[in-house]
Amino acid sequence: MKKLFACLCGLALSLSAFAQKGESAVGLSLGAAPVMESGVKATNFGLSARYQYGITDALRGEAILGYDFKDKGKSLFTVGVNAHYLFSVGEKLKVYPIVGIGFAKLKGVANPNVDFDEVEHDKAPDHYHGDECYDMVSSGSSGKFYYNVGAGVQYPLTDRLAANLEVKYQGIDHFNRLPISIGVTYKF
Repeated sequence: MKKLFACLCGLALSLSAFAQKGESAVGLSLGAAPVMESGVKATNFGLSARYQYGITDALRGEAILGYDFKDKGKSLFTVGVNAHYLFSVGEKLKVYPIVGIGFAKLKGVANPNVDFDEVEHDKAPDHYHGDECYDMVSSGSSGKFYYNVGAGVQYPLTDRLAANLEVKYQGIDHFNRLPISIGVTYKF
């Protein structure tokens, strides 16, 4: 698994670092990212800005900057790079797998040194359960590297404008998520 992760990271970095001639696009996305950790029932809604560069007709690199708004005291800011391999389906529709890496600044995320199974729930007031107990042992903020894998669909609206839908699994230590987003890109 570590070798696969290292290969995917190398691929994503090389795609963004060694871009050749191709089309560029900028875009905005809106989305929701439910947290998939047990004991955490947060779904962050967020915005992201992206820059895409077509390395070949089928291979595209992407730089992305995102902010997910606070839910249950937890928010995050992300910076990352992704690689897309575009497959044509019909005349206009494109589908693509996504692999990427990045850095996330998490605010209000639980201290990873706390074992939630060992938190003494009986010493907490009766109204503290689940996420509220999680919040009692949370720290201010932390920076973490992440990886993501997923898939997307792109449909051109005009010659320069395209709509997209993406679903990813985002692996962040103690804060794994499933971001789902819709967006628009402008090709120039």
